[in-house]
Parts: sequence; C-alpha cells; structure tokens
Amino acid sequence: MNICGHKDRFLTFTTNHDGFDRLHVKSPNGKKQVGIKGLPDGSYGLSCSRSANDLINRVSSWERPGDLYRVSLQTGKAEAVFESTMAGLSRDRLVRPESVRMPASDGMELQGLLYMPDEASSSGKTPPVVFMVHGGPTAQARPTYNGSVQYLVDQGIAVFQTNVRGSTGFGRTYATLDDRKMQLDSVRDLVDMLAYFEENGRVDADYAALMGGSYGGYMVNAVLATYPEAFIVGVSLFGVADWVTALEVASSALKASDQIEYGDIEQAEWKAFYTENSPIRQADNIRVPVLFSHGVMDPHIDIAETEVMVKTLRKNGIEAPFIRIPDEGHGWRKLSNQLFYNRRQAEFLLEQWGE
Repeated sequence: MNICGHKDRFLTFTTNHDGFDRLHVKSPNGKKQVGIKGLPDGSYGLSCSRSANDLINRVSSWERPGDLYRVSLQTGKAEAVFESTMAGLSRDRLVRPESVRMPASDGMELQGLLYMPDEASSSGKTPPVVFMVHGGPTAQARPTYNGSVQYLVDQGIAVFQTNVRGSTGFGRTYATLDDRKMQLDSVRDLVDMLAYFEENGRVDADYAALMGGSYGGYMVNAVLATYPEAFIVGVSLFGVADWVTALEVASSALKASDQIEYGDIEQAEWKAFYTENSPIRQADNIRVPVLFSHGVMDPHIDIAETEVMVKTLRKNGIEAPFIRIPDEGHGWRKLSNQLFYNRRQAEFLLEQWGE
C-alpha cells in the first residue's frame, strides 16, 4: 500500500485474485476511487512518489517479461513507457493461463493456473499434462512470465501450476495449513488435483507428470514415494529427500522460520516425525522414471539430498537420469544452462510419453 501524489492525495494498492493483480487507486479517505484503463493483466509492482500524480507499475505476465506502465492517478489511464524485448518471439504464440479451482478430498478448496496448448501446438488429441509445484512453500503460482512453461506448452504439453494448501495469496490461515504435520495434507492435495482432472477430461490424466524445484522438488519426491500409482513420471529439481539432514544443516538465517514451518528438528518429536515421513524413507516405493537435477554450489539444499534419491532409485532398477550442474546454485541463472536444461527436460518427458 502506497500514499502517492501531491499533498498525499491518493492511496494505491493491489489485490490478488487467484494470482492476477488488480490495481486500486483511492483518495486517502476512501470516498473516491479512480477507474483504471489500459493496464494488462498480470502481476504488478508499484512505485510512486509524493511529488507527482503518476504511478509506475512493473507488469509481469505470461506474455510480458517485465514491462513498465505509467498510470495517471487522476484519470486512471495507463500507457506503456517500456516494453521488454521478446528476443524474436511472437506474443501471439504465448498462452494465457486460466484459473481452475477444485475440492480436495477433505473439502478444502485448491486452485491452480492451467496452460493449454493452442491449435498450432496441439496434435488434436487430449494433451498430456505437467503438474508444476512451486517452491517456498510460502509462495504462489502466479501468471508471471515463465519461459519454461511456455516452452513445454509449445511442445503440445498442458501445464498446471498448482497452489496446494499452504500457498500464499489466499489469506493468512490458508498459508499455515501445511505447517508441521499438516505438510502431509498438502502432499495429498496433488493427488486430489489429479483426480479432479481425471473426471474433468480437459487433459490426459493418464499421462501426467509431476515437476517441482526446491520445496517443489521435495513435493515431487514425497508424492511419488507416498502415492506411487498417481503420476507416471517425475521431474525433481534440487529438492529435499531427508528433512532430518536438510533441517540440521540449514543456514542460521533460515532456522527461525524453519521452526515455525517444520518444528524444531533438535526436539525428539520432530526428529522422529521426519525420520518416518521424509521421502527417502519411502523411496523404495517409487516405480516411475524421475529426472533429477541439482546445482553443485546450492547454498540452501545440499546436493547430497538429490544424490541419495538417485542412488536409491538406480539401485532399484528405476530410470533416474541426473543432471549435475557444477556452476550453478539454487536454480539456473546462466542462460546456457537454462537452454540446455529446458531442452533436456522436454526431451525426457516426451520420451516417457512415447512422443
């Protein structure tokens, strides 16, 4: 929330609607609201001053990596002042997501963003689907620019970005519903989401992959181990395999928040809980191919978390290719690594589906 304009004449803020932002401009007493015109959908970042009656809004969306719009606080009219380069890509080829809501098996409402291949990318058949799980876990899948998503969709693969319980953007209470032992409820949410699409029929739920990085990588490991019949392939990026070791070696900067989210691993109760419920304890149940990847220099999740999953699956005769990137940390920052990885990831998925 910002106070903007000459003599603090305007109050500006955004509201989150299933990940899509809406901009509001009001007088400080709330009696007057300015209608906004010409602002694209997406996720917004606001900046203003008390010396001008304009607001600058950074817009990130499925078709805009980061455009800047000037919004008149007096008229509400928005105009682009900077448009990000698309590096030769056509915006018309980029797919807009739609919000989809569904119930969990216990009645909790879940939500996600569904990207469907367009006619140019579709084979005419019901497309296979990748469930993409965000990290965090205190985060939200939002309609921001994501080249990895658009690349998969262009290959004829539907992408469903999931917001299980514990995601942000749906209120403070909702964001706490995966804390500590309730973490297992959010793991089950992904299976309930898949069951919804089995009935819905828009995507081919028999050809469903599960993908995620960081905490999302943990979710992939956990779902495949706990519900081995649900998804037919997994993609786990720098995820946790053993919460005991992961929490014990976590940086001091994270330990305080970790105790709220996961409990104190130095206490016998939580050590016993994670000893039993970490993915590596059930990894022998995994029966489907999984593509693993990890940056050697990862400061947040040690690469040993991925190595132990790879060794376990390979010992059991399960296909488990491992992309080990020596010059990366927690995610891929270098363009060359991004290009290499996303191509290999798409190839892996299409190989599993026989495409």
